[in-house]
Amino acid sequence: MIKYLLIILTVTQMSKCNQQGSVKSKPEMKIYYGTSQSWSGGAMGSGKGTNYRFYISRSDSTIAFDSVWVNGYRLALKKRNDFSSKDTLVFDATAFFPGSKPNAPEGVPEKKGPVESLKPCCDDALFVIRFIFDNDKDFLSSSSLRILPRINYP
Repeated sequence: MIKYLLIILTVTQMSKCNQQGSVKSKPEMKIYYGTSQSWSGGAMGSGKGTNYRFYISRSDSTIAFDSVWVNGYRLALKKRNDFSSKDTLVFDATAFFPGSKPNAPEGVPEKKGPVESLKPCCDDALFVIRFIFDNDKDFLSSSSLRILPRINYP
């Protein structure tokens, strides 16, 4: 009797191994394009920087975008609901480099620029965007970035 019970138990365990679980596939998304626009403040100490904007195809609403690696920096992404549409998500990121002010009081900490960081993947890409889907981190990359004319503020 125990012999039959062990055989039945073994067969049921083996059949469980052959069953397919529900596997969620990576959502289909693509980067339409990204833009880069450098700027320089006119007043002494106002600094300089680069504004980035990324246009991505809309996908599942449970996807969260958090970071972009571009020009050797890791920047935070901010979703622009005012520019996004039903089929396109728009994100902004800014690399700000503060200027030095004359006669700064001693002991005042100096502001620093963005965090330098290597891309986590896709070495040939100009920028890499990280997104989180079902607690898994994945990346989108692009090898083109539209450079917009530089802005020099008065």
